[in-house]
Amino acid sequence: MTFAQDGFLSPSMESFRASLRKVATYDQWFQFAADLNTFSLELLWNHDVPAHDNQKVASCALFVRAQHSFQAAVLLAKSGMLSDSRAVLRSAVEGAIALHGLESDNTFIEQLVEGHMVYQRKIARLVLNNPDYKASHSAEQIRQMQETIADVDAFEQGKHRNLREINWDQVAAKHCKDLYNLLYRLLSSDGTHTNLNAIQRFLSFEGEELVGLKVGPDITDLVDVLSMACLMLMWAVGPFIRVFAKQGAEAKLQKYMRRFTELPHSEPPDARVEGNFESFIC
Repeated sequence: MTFAQDGFLSPSMESFRASLRKVATYDQWFQFAADLNTFSLELLWNHDVPAHDNQKVASCALFVRAQHSFQAAVLLAKSGMLSDSRAVLRSAVEGAIALHGLESDNTFIEQLVEGHMVYQRKIARLVLNNPDYKASHSAEQIRQMQETIADVDAFEQGKHRNLREINWDQVAAKHCKDLYNLLYRLLSSDGTHTNLNAIQRFLSFEGEELVGLKVGPDITDLVDVLSMACLMLMWAVGPFIRVFAKQGAEAKLQKYMRRFTELPHSEPPDARVEGNFESFIC
């Protein structure tokens, strides 16, 4: 099986991943990511989830989600799937912002609940108000959607105000504005959304001339992606260890943050990896 036949599922990708570690700069970043991942997971060892405290339960779940997303982003980066790694990180940063909200605002769990209810009602109305969508659902599903709308409406009336949706820039502005401005915005414009940045990542140029498509794994801005992944996880670790008063963890986090600043933050010039994966289609 070759990359031309099986793409990123090809066994030939193993040589690509191995060759990344032969580039000194990449090796340092992957080692740092591995160490940071171990530290993050250690925080969950023998960790009791306080089932009576919804705020802390949500913090636990979002911290686990941040770990999953971090590991997914690193695995994608190891395969040269940097655009997909950025998309995963964009979602993870939103969760990290929520962790800061949960740490600092006792009402934030209520905002999450209200946001969920508003979304459920919106989807139910979307289906019920469109004959084509409604026709594809069973009578039981329609009944459940009608009940959802009625329940949310009743809950809203009890609040004597309109329910609130989550506005992430407002949450971040209050609790972690740098996380929003330096990661969330960047990953939105060059990761999640379909725009010229996203399109250009799959095009190959010689100077200003378009010569083909980038079909295979890419190492362009690999350091940048790994840097953002590690920043996201450190931003998530911070509120988690403070909410649960993890003894000694803050000092360890500070060591990782200092180590982060000492890593090479420039892309290595003329980095070479094994395998001729680029396929140009003009």
